[in-house]
Amino acid sequence: MKFTNQKLINDIGVLRNIAQKQLPVKISYAIAKNISKVDSELKIYNKERQKLVDKYAEKDKNGQPKINKNNQYNIKKECMEDWNRDVQELLSISVELDVFTFSVDLLDGFNISPAEMGVLARMVDDGE
Repeated sequence: MKFTNQKLINDIGVLRNIAQKQLPVKISYAIAKNISKVDSELKIYNKERQKLVDKYAEKDKNGQPKINKNNQYNIKKECMEDWNRDVQELLSISVELDVFTFSVDLLDGFNISPAEMGVLARMVDDGE
């Protein structure tokens, strides 16, 4: 199944929250497997993003990227357009994940919010 890096970043927190719930073993297992796969992809994303930070961020006297009071990197003003373009390109890259699925019937009787279901939707095997 294809996902963009942006989608993975947006969904991982919700997946981690769902993983804390008491759910049937098959669902918990599927979620844990999928979190592991997403984490693996996000390691690659973070490594590539760090390269962009190193390229475009202002540096302190030790050569480390400067971080502002909002805990964000200070990007050189003259590089802002290039930074935005490159970060958007990185976020839009599609990655292929072999998603571990489970039967939708296993969710019967469990309180799953619409937002959580939106994230789980690609993991649910509806039998079709």
